[in-house]
Amino acid sequence: MTVTFTTNIALAKPDGTEIAENWVNNIELIEDNNLIIIDKMDVNLTTYSPTLTAHTTAPNKGTGNTDGEYCDVQGFVFGNFIVEFFDAGITVGSGEYGVSLPFPVDATYHSVGTALNDAMGAFSVIGEGSIWDNSSVGNSGSVALDVVTVGGVSYVRLCLETFAGKTSPVFRDSMPFAVANNDKFTGQFFYKRA
Repeated sequence: MTVTFTTNIALAKPDGTEIAENWVNNIELIEDNNLIIIDKMDVNLTTYSPTLTAHTTAPNKGTGNTDGEYCDVQGFVFGNFIVEFFDAGITVGSGEYGVSLPFPVDATYHSVGTALNDAMGAFSVIGEGSIWDNSSVGNSGSVALDVVTVGGVSYVRLCLETFAGKTSPVFRDSMPFAVANNDKFTGQFFYKRA
């Protein structure tokens, strides 16, 4: 029997002669391929600890936490994060915020910015998220996640929706709100890693 294997997940496939001999009725190869598919689809998520930073001075989340998880599938990374502000010690920092990603972004595949400032360009949007202002639901809403790489670390910036009184295109120390107790950011991302 002449069998070759696919390059991505190594499924057994017949050559022309085997197809002519009704290869699809060979139960052992079908079962082997099914096991290979099940194994390749059983992808575990890996946890990571995102870093919250800012263009000038990083904010402090108090006793809150940052959690993230991701999966790397042949160089494409998808995952999510949450940043929660809680209790004493919360500071707003200074400048535009960024949340770190688990791997640097491939700048030949994506358009990547080089600073967390409010300069907007044609940077790749690699996900979406939400911001939650616990004290004023009117400040909460959806955000797009664009990407910048600073000092070898890639970050997403929280690009704000249009609203009355908006003075910055991205979330920063005081726009659209100053972070306080029980506020949070969440996001989901998908990108090609460097």
